[in-house]
Amino acid sequence: ILKILGGTFKQSKVDEQTRKLLLSLIWTAETAEALFRKDISKSKDQNDDYIDDEEGLQRKHRIDTTLQIHLFGKKGNQDLNYDGFYKFMDNLQTEVLELEFNEFSKGNVAITENDFAKILLRYTYLNAEEYDAYLERLMDRVKVERGITFEEFRDFCRFLNNLEDFAIAMRMYTLADRAISQSEFSRAVKICTGFSLSKHLIDTVFAIFDDNGDGMLSYREFIAIMKDRVHRGFKSSAKSEGWDAFRHCMKHEMKQTQSK
Repeated sequence: ILKILGGTFKQSKVDEQTRKLLLSLIWTAETAEALFRKDISKSKDQNDDYIDDEEGLQRKHRIDTTLQIHLFGKKGNQDLNYDGFYKFMDNLQTEVLELEFNEFSKGNVAITENDFAKILLRYTYLNAEEYDAYLERLMDRVKVERGITFEEFRDFCRFLNNLEDFAIAMRMYTLADRAISQSEFSRAVKICTGFSLSKHLIDTVFAIFDDNGDGMLSYREFIAIMKDRVHRGFKSSAKSEGWDAFRHCMKHEMKQTQSK
């Protein structure tokens, strides 16, 4: 949050400039500016709250949003402390992740490893052949599907929120210029996040991104692709078509049938 807001929290509270920034995301610029104008007259004529248009006398459409009320109160003058805003952002992110997870889980408690890979790759700038290569590689290496729970998925996404810290940890251990092992990856995640990812989740990540199957992860390739995921690009997901798509679908269905 400090990075997003430019480090403008002071003594655990939001200063005036930061509040204006937040309100600019919630209201129109004119409404946000009006909130902080100190010379607003308190004796406004009640008729100012109405406009006269072709449909008759109507109330002006300056309505406080639910988000504005939640953060700053009905009058927009309540203090927003760091802990409160952090909790709000954490809950918001959790709800977004739940929506994304449920899109693939279809009511189940876990998603398949293949669906997990699709979620990670959906916002990347891979072409169709590269996209399919990652999924086929995963299907070849995962012999028994255990699935990825929401807790594992959420932990990995929280790790991605600390991707820059992860990159720093890699450089500190001089690992940024070479492939890394699962134990090195796990330690670096622990250092930059304070929590550990499950072994099955790390196994799945390596099954996706380990290019030649030597148990090592290409650090630079992984960072580049995960940055696309974090940025959540606004392009549509890469989709394969034609023979490649048919072959990929058949291989996936045959693997699922054999595992039952």
